[in-house]
Amino acid sequence: MQNNFAVLVTGGSGNIGRAVVSELCSHNYSVTVLCRSSDSEDAVKALGAKSLQGDINNTNQWISSVDEFDALIHLACGFDENMGQIDMALMQAIVKQTAHRKNPLTLLYTSGCWNYPTNLQMITEQSPKQSIPDFQWMLDAIDYLTQQPQIALKIVSPVNVVSEEEQTVPAILHWEYERTGLLCIPDTEDLHWALVERKDLAVLYRLVLEKGRVGEEYIGAADESVAVTNIAAKLANKPVKRIPIEDWQAIYGNWVLGYSLNQPFSSAKARTELNWQPKRYY
Repeated sequence: MQNNFAVLVTGGSGNIGRAVVSELCSHNYSVTVLCRSSDSEDAVKALGAKSLQGDINNTNQWISSVDEFDALIHLACGFDENMGQIDMALMQAIVKQTAHRKNPLTLLYTSGCWNYPTNLQMITEQSPKQSIPDFQWMLDAIDYLTQQPQIALKIVSPVNVVSEEEQTVPAILHWEYERTGLLCIPDTEDLHWALVERKDLAVLYRLVLEKGRVGEEYIGAADESVAVTNIAAKLANKPVKRIPIEDWQAIYGNWVLGYSLNQPFSSAKARTELNWQPKRYY
């Protein structure tokens, strides 16, 4: 793509967002990040991106700027009880703003592994979806956006995102170890998670932007099925304690129910169609 291809990123100062912004900037995209604080602005400018002051909770102050961009990568999500309504209001504002657009806006929407149920077979993009209650709104938004002719929708579905800086161990296991001094995992029998390192996931976002087919979903899984006991063992040489997921739910909220799902994921589609080559860590 041309160096002047303009991309707006929501959630660009977050853990995944910083990796995506860095990946795009390193490939000469013109990247702008929606920022609601001066700290976020400083962070994204250090990565080589520009900032647009605004908040997904209040689109009126910035939504007209969407006209300036060729693509929007949506990574922002607040983990509170209103996150679904906020997201849908944002999608509706984008659709309204793009109503008279000459060329469709390419929109990369972030879904995720918890929009699929437990499955003993390898999960692909064709597997039946069944979201945990807290994330049904993602599927609703995808259905809504699919019907909008001025939106060229592409969907990225990351599995559990990890980072090399945190030993490629999901943050919740770190939180629990720091809180209890124990290696706590949900008591689901033979529990397996799929994992992807955030920089590899950032490459997938870029490849979907460049080569992904409109209307298609791409699962991002590097380690496609890892025993959670093996993941926890990276933190310390201690016995693993299995606990009811309700214990985590009481502390962190209903969204953690996703961690009790036994989910092997295949990223064969992204590897084959986009030549995505993520690193395996397990």
